[in-house]
Amino acid sequence: MPSQNCPFDHLLILDFETTSDGKIHDYPFEVIQFSVVPYDVKAKTILEGIAFNKFVRPVVNPVLSKHCAEFTGIKQEYLNAADTFLVVYKQFLEWLQKNGFQERKFAIVSDSRQDMWRIAQYQFRLVQETMPSMFRQWINIKRTFDDGLEDGQKNTLVGTSNMEKMTNYLGIESSGKAHDALSDCLTLAAITQKILEMGCPVTINEMVCCSAIWRKQPMNMRQYANWRTDFQSATKIYERVLPLTIKVIRSYTDSMYGVCPYCKKPPTVCGAVHKQPPREFYASLTEPCVFAKSAGYY
Repeated sequence: MPSQNCPFDHLLILDFETTSDGKIHDYPFEVIQFSVVPYDVKAKTILEGIAFNKFVRPVVNPVLSKHCAEFTGIKQEYLNAADTFLVVYKQFLEWLQKNGFQERKFAIVSDSRQDMWRIAQYQFRLVQETMPSMFRQWINIKRTFDDGLEDGQKNTLVGTSNMEKMTNYLGIESSGKAHDALSDCLTLAAITQKILEMGCPVTINEMVCCSAIWRKQPMNMRQYANWRTDFQSATKIYERVLPLTIKVIRSYTDSMYGVCPYCKKPPTVCGAVHKQPPREFYASLTEPCVFAKSAGYY
C-alpha cells in the first residue's frame, strides 16, 4: 500500500552507464551497465538483495575508449561476455515479473532527466524499438530535493554532481565507487529513503513530450559553436535532435501513464516521427552529426 507522501508500492531506483569519448560529445552513447535497486515504500526498505545489475555489450562502438574504462571502472572483458541491450531489457522485464513489480504500481527514480529522456530514448532508437511506457515518466529525485529547499539554498549546495550535492546536504555516505551504476543506485536509494522520511512528497515529476513551444524558435548556432566538445552546449543540441523533450509535471495522475502530455497519444505513436526536427541545425553542419546520424534521425 502506498504511503501518504508517495502513491506507489515500489520505487525502482535506476542508473545507466554508457559508452563515451571523454572529449567529444557528438557521440552515439550506448548503455553498458543497467542497474535497478527497488525500494519498498510501505516497508520503508531498500531491497538491495534483489537488485538488477547487468553489463550490456555495445554494438556501435564495441571497444571501450580509455576514458570510458577509467571513468566507469568497467573492463572490456565484462562487455565482451555480456548480452546486447534488447536481450538485457528482456531480462529486466522478466526480473520485474519474477519480483511482482507491476507497471503503474511502481515508478522509476533517477538523479536527473538524463537517464530516461536522453539515454533510454536514444538507446531504444538505436535498436529500432519503441521507448516503452514505463520509461516515459519518472521521478527526478533532484527536482524533488530542490523543491524542498528554502529560497537561496540551492545555490549553496556543495558538490560537483547532483548525487554529491544531495548526499552532502542530507549527510548520507555514498555507496561503493562513483560511476558504477549499482553503487550509484544504492546511494540514490538512500537519498530517496531520507527524503521520504522527511515527509516530502515523492511522485512523478517529469515526462517525455513530443512538442514544446521553445523548440519552434530558431537556434542561434553561434551560441553553441563548441557543442561537440562542451557538454552543456551539446545538451542543447540533444534537446533539438531527440524527438521527445521533457515536460515538468506538477500534478501526476495514473491516467497520465505512458501518454504524451501534448498529443495525448500512446508510445507506439508519440515519438515515432519527430514533430519538430531541427532543420536549421542540420543545414548548418559542415560535417555529419554522429549522434543524430547513428540513430537515423536524418
